[in-house]
Amino acid sequence: MDRHAQHPQRGGGLRRATQEALRRGGADAARAGDRRWLGGKCGRPRTLGRGRARPAASVRPRLHLGGALHPERAGRAARRGARVRAWPAAFAPLRGVRVIEVALLAPDALAMHLADLGAEVVKVEEPGTGDYVREVGAVKVDGVSALHRRWNRGKRSIALDLRTERGTEVFEDLVRASDAVVEGLRPGALARRGLGFARLQTVNAAIVVTSLSGYGQDGPYRELASHGVAYDAYAGFAPPTPGPRDWPTVPPHTDVGIHAAALFGALATVSAVLSARQSGTGAHLDISQADVAAWWNGPLLELDELRSRRPGQAEGVGPDLWRSVRYQYYGCSDGAFVLLMATEDKFWRRLCEGAGRRDLYERFPSRGASDHDTGNEELRAELVSLFSTRSQREWVEFFLTHDIPGAPVHVAGGVRSDPHFRSRAHWLDADAHGMAILGTPIRSAGGGPVDPAPAPRVGEHTRQILEDVLGYGPELCDRLFAEGVVAGS
Repeated sequence: MDRHAQHPQRGGGLRRATQEALRRGGADAARAGDRRWLGGKCGRPRTLGRGRARPAASVRPRLHLGGALHPERAGRAARRGARVRAWPAAFAPLRGVRVIEVALLAPDALAMHLADLGAEVVKVEEPGTGDYVREVGAVKVDGVSALHRRWNRGKRSIALDLRTERGTEVFEDLVRASDAVVEGLRPGALARRGLGFARLQTVNAAIVVTSLSGYGQDGPYRELASHGVAYDAYAGFAPPTPGPRDWPTVPPHTDVGIHAAALFGALATVSAVLSARQSGTGAHLDISQADVAAWWNGPLLELDELRSRRPGQAEGVGPDLWRSVRYQYYGCSDGAFVLLMATEDKFWRRLCEGAGRRDLYERFPSRGASDHDTGNEELRAELVSLFSTRSQREWVEFFLTHDIPGAPVHVAGGVRSDPHFRSRAHWLDADAHGMAILGTPIRSAGGGPVDPAPAPRVGEHTRQILEDVLGYGPELCDRLFAEGVVAGS
């Protein structure tokens, strides 16, 4: 039985009237009618985006939606004597988009990208414990995980108990006032609370729900518990390497699945919201961290598939950079390294002539449009000797002068001292965030990056969200706190 049948004010005619009002574009009127049973109040509506109406209370300024650096924060930084980078007006193309996030651990990164582009992100957390990403990870600052400080920046937190009927009703009110929901949990988690996509569509026909999980919403591994390296191991990015006593060991590697899936999820969410604003119909998106990791390894998987379908007919053997010569690392006189990428003939000629070694070009001519000269140890020995005559900086300047593809090679955090990195990197205010954190790398000619608010405490903005987003009155808010439906401050 539909639980709303127990509340005559929310069932039957009013619910149909609410849905009809949403279809007509009178979203605010629909929300106002639906809140009557809660004793809430509705402010004078204002329009955000394409025909979306929201309570005037939601206009309250928030640091992460203001400018590249909010005046209050800039003032504090100035009083501390800190150096504040002077960005132009913030590039916030998602300003006016509201996203509800119910996520744990790495899926938090999806809404981080949206917040970095100006979206308002409301993080719904379990009262008390909240998102335990605050407690995991190798690096902690003042007892709080660096992962939380990074992935949950720019968000507001409401502690809301979705195990209660009142809690799910408050969640539905949030959905009614939002564009998208990010579900970063095990498959079906929201549905088990009666908040699956089908139910949420009856609340807001244009809602976009993005479900980001380890192995997706279906398939044999749907219920397999996993995180972190699991998806790269699945995709072949992290093959076992010999460790202590030759035991199979996880190799050093850069995580792909968890980071790339968040980007795919953010792109899909924005695309679906754009479509929903035009059509009035939302979507349920299924993003799997394992799927994304496998897709990222697509060239090798496609080569293996080609060989299995056409044995003996596929040309090439795939990348073999271990034995490559003209596409290879070389040591410099200062102990640093550069990457040479002179595979095309014109670049190979420029390298040889620019370095005064025309003889190498004549002795080792190019074969084909792109030649790595794989396995040519004689040429590799010559290049090892050549590159040892200049420093990394001198070789990079040489590449720039002669228009030769190449790059400096950095180990671990060495890129922090690179002049190019220093000229472009956007570090967030370390005092505000508790540590130095890199902001979004997205740039716009018309504005600098958004300056996101620090990652929140559990329920830090509960009352603010109830009042600003939902227009709830003080009495109702107090009652929800007293009943344990919400917590925090």
